[in-house]
Amino acid sequence: MAINKGNKKIVRYKRHFWFNIGTLLFGLILVYILINIGLLLTTSHVAIYEVTADSLAGNYHFTALALKSERIVTAQESGTISYYAAEGGKIGAGNSVYSINENGETASTVSQTTQDITFSTGELSNIRSESASFAENFDKSSFQSVYNFKSNIQSSILDLIAEKSVEENNTSLNTLNSYTAPESGIIVYSTDGFEEVTASDVTLEMFDQKNYVRTNLREDRTVQVGDPVYKLLTDEDWSLIIPLTDSNLAELSERTQIRFRFLKDGTSFNADFSIIQNGDNYFGKLDISNSLIRFASDRFIEIELVLSRETGLKVPNSALIVKDLFRIPKEYAVYTGDNPDTITLTREGYANDGSAVVSDVTVSVYQEDEDAFYIDDTVFELGDYVIKDDQRFHIVESEQITGVYNVNMGYAVFSRVTVQDSNEEYSIVEAANEYILAQYDHIVLDASTVTENQIIF
Repeated sequence: MAINKGNKKIVRYKRHFWFNIGTLLFGLILVYILINIGLLLTTSHVAIYEVTADSLAGNYHFTALALKSERIVTAQESGTISYYAAEGGKIGAGNSVYSINENGETASTVSQTTQDITFSTGELSNIRSESASFAENFDKSSFQSVYNFKSNIQSSILDLIAEKSVEENNTSLNTLNSYTAPESGIIVYSTDGFEEVTASDVTLEMFDQKNYVRTNLREDRTVQVGDPVYKLLTDEDWSLIIPLTDSNLAELSERTQIRFRFLKDGTSFNADFSIIQNGDNYFGKLDISNSLIRFASDRFIEIELVLSRETGLKVPNSALIVKDLFRIPKEYAVYTGDNPDTITLTREGYANDGSAVVSDVTVSVYQEDEDAFYIDDTVFELGDYVIKDDQRFHIVESEQITGVYNVNMGYAVFSRVTVQDSNEEYSIVEAANEYILAQYDHIVLDASTVTENQIIF
C-alpha cells in the first residue's frame, strides 16, 4: 500500500493475478522441452549416414616373402677374410670378391703398410657420395645399416688399394689370396636359411618374423673351409609370396596379372599372378623381373596390391538389408504410367474354413523388370493366387532384393539398390534411378535398428 502524507488517505494497489498468457506459453515450452529431453534419454537413437559417390579402398597391404635364385659361396681355405665388393652391387664372373690370409692378416692390416699410397679427388668421390647418402637416409631404428655402411666404405677403400697396388706393384697386398665370383650376380653378405625355399615349400609359419634370424657374414673374421662367405643372386627373375584369406582368395581367383606397389619407395609395377595351395593354406605368387637390386638383402617386403575397383554410390555394409519379394507378371497388374510406384492386384486367398476370399489390393512396386513387378511379401502369402479375368498366377516362392532405408522424408523408406562391389566395410551400389537413391541422400547406418516406414526422430 501507499500513504499520501497530505491527506493521510490510504490507497491500496491493485493486485494482479499471477496466471496470464505469458505464463501459459512459458509453461507449454517448458513441458515441450522436458518431453523432448525424456525422449532423448529413453529413445534408442538411429545413426544416419550420408551417401557419397566414391570408390572402394580396395588396396590390400601384405608382408611378402621374397624368393630369389640364390647361391651361397663357401670359403675354399681357412684364414682371416676381408671383402672387396660392396653389398647390393652387381659383380661379373671372375671379379674379386674377397681375400683370405692364412696368417691371420686382414686386408685392413695390409692396408696399414700402404699408407704412402695417395688417392686423387676423383678416386675418392664415390666414397664421399656414399657417405653423404648414408648421412641423409640414416634411420635410428635400423642400426644394422651402420655396420653395412662401414663394410661398404671398407670395401671401396680396399678396392682402391687393390688397384693402386697393381699399378705400383705393392707386394704386401699381393700376399693375400684373392677369390673371384664364380658367376655374375648381385652380392649379398648374409644368410637366413631361406635360400633353398621354393613356392611349394612356403608355410604360414614362415611369415612370423619373430622367429626370423639373419646371419651377417660381412665382418672381418676367421673362416674355415666350407663356411659361407657371401651369397650371389644369379637371376633377375624373382617372386613375392603373400598369404591369402578366404575373401582375398575369392577376389583374386580370376586374376592372372596384378599391379602392386613397393611401400618402401612407392614404385609400382605389374606382375604375373598365380595362386598356389600348400596343404590347407593358399598363397598368392607375384612373379617379377625388376627391382631385385633394390631389395637384394631383404627377405620380407611390404607391398600393396593396387586393385581396380568400382566407383559409384558408397554405403556401409551395415546399411544394406535384404527383403523378400514376390514376382508378379505384369499382365496381372492394373497400373498407369511406364514405371508405376504402385499397382492394383486381385488377390485370392483362403479363410480359416478353407473358403476362397477375393479382394483388390494396392501394393508398392519395389523392383521392375521387362516382364514382372516385385512386391512386398506383407500383403500376399505363399500359396495365394493373383487373378485377372480367367487367368490365375500361383505364388509359390519369393525372391530377395537388396536395399537401404532412405530417411530423407523423416521416415524409413526401403530403396532398392544393386551391389556392384564390396569389401569388408563398404559396398558400391547402383540405384534403379536417381529418385530412389542419389549422392548426399541420408540413409540408416544400421538397417537392423529400424523397420520400414518407421518415423526417424
